[in-house]
Amino acid sequence: MSVVVFCGPTISAAEVHEQINAICLPPAKHGDILRAVEMSPKPRVIAIIDGFFRTVPAVRHKEILWALHQGVHVFGAASMGALRAAELCEFGMVGIGSIFADYHSGLIEDDDEVAVEHGPAELGFLPLSEAMVDIRATLDAALRGRVIGQEMKNHLIDLAKKLFYADRCWPDLISRARTSGLDSSELDAFEVWLPIGRASRKRRDALEMLAEVSNFIAADPPPFKANFTFERTEVWDCDHEAAHSLPQVIGNGANTLLVQDILDELRLIPGDYARVKREALARALSIREARRQGIDAGPDEKERALRTWLRERRAGLQRALEDNRLGDAELETFLNEEALVHWTEAALEQVVQSNLLNTLRSRGWLAALIERAEAKQLALRALGKEGATTQTSGISPTALLGWFWRQTFPGQIQMGPSETLAQKMGFAEVSEMNRALLREYLFRKYSEEHCIPIRSSGLT
Repeated sequence: MSVVVFCGPTISAAEVHEQINAICLPPAKHGDILRAVEMSPKPRVIAIIDGFFRTVPAVRHKEILWALHQGVHVFGAASMGALRAAELCEFGMVGIGSIFADYHSGLIEDDDEVAVEHGPAELGFLPLSEAMVDIRATLDAALRGRVIGQEMKNHLIDLAKKLFYADRCWPDLISRARTSGLDSSELDAFEVWLPIGRASRKRRDALEMLAEVSNFIAADPPPFKANFTFERTEVWDCDHEAAHSLPQVIGNGANTLLVQDILDELRLIPGDYARVKREALARALSIREARRQGIDAGPDEKERALRTWLRERRAGLQRALEDNRLGDAELETFLNEEALVHWTEAALEQVVQSNLLNTLRSRGWLAALIERAEAKQLALRALGKEGATTQTSGISPTALLGWFWRQTFPGQIQMGPSETLAQKMGFAEVSEMNRALLREYLFRKYSEEHCIPIRSSGLT
């Protein structure tokens, strides 16, 4: 029974793991809740503590409603979680802790009360400023301990509240208090007391929520039942499509990896990243076009997509699923998309063919292919074989295809019949493929006999 926790500056992933068995993700941003719902297995609970809001779009209310609508229990506390829970508790999101209670009652209204500046993921989202709610809690504790008086507390709160949230930190705040003429001896006492007396409502609420979630999961609750109708909009459909395509994690258990970490490996190979990105664009547009045309992939289409995928990967089903970290839910989604891509490829084949030349120009690949085609033309002309056919050359199509396969995929068994290969390679007819193979065979033979270096036929 899985739990997903979004945490960061309020409480670290390591501290969360001390309290509960959960998948910990960085502070939530727009789209992250959608992606969490698409995990396999689907999480039983999503617990939101921290969330981004200034540098990237914040978590939208609608994606939390979607999670609830999909049967996922959603808890919130301490920071962004408390804010969203106060706004959505009537729809079923569960708010935990004193900060949530204050937002819900209206005692706290400003978002900046829980906002902090923090470091990057590499530094564990280290807090670089103090949340206003924690400044208030610390000053309350100092007042109760008679370290400071009411007047000092009020002055420090006023000073802190006037600061931009990212500039609120104790050393600067105390320095400003001294500059403003507040009692130095009282500030000295407070500064000595601070390391041992500092309070954090945010951390306390986060721990309270984790304990609550732990008890909740132990009771084996049924899926959440929404008491509202989820309204789909065009904006929502775009958000859902974008979020659905990129999950947060892949695999499960000890094999769980952050998708971001996997993609970082690709980004470290800039040329390959650019190619994959273009393929991803083509895939996205293909899927969108099929859906726009109202195409719904049925069982037969998905089975064909699966067989094609396994054949091209040269792998059995179990191996392919393990290598690609595909569970049942991910496989269903993947095959549905593959079937839609295949439909679009077939439907737009002529359009694609008409765009090949300019695509080669765009990618800088055309010149190399022109050079090779010209060299081949000269070689065939020298041989007097420009119009050669398999019949006139005495080479059977089967032998030609076998030769080409051994040259291109040494050590591999030939994949599929001639018709399938011709279609896969973009030839309208098998005869067109045979002509191209014969010309290539004669070109290579001529070049070898005359010790002429052959330019690679691949793209770089």
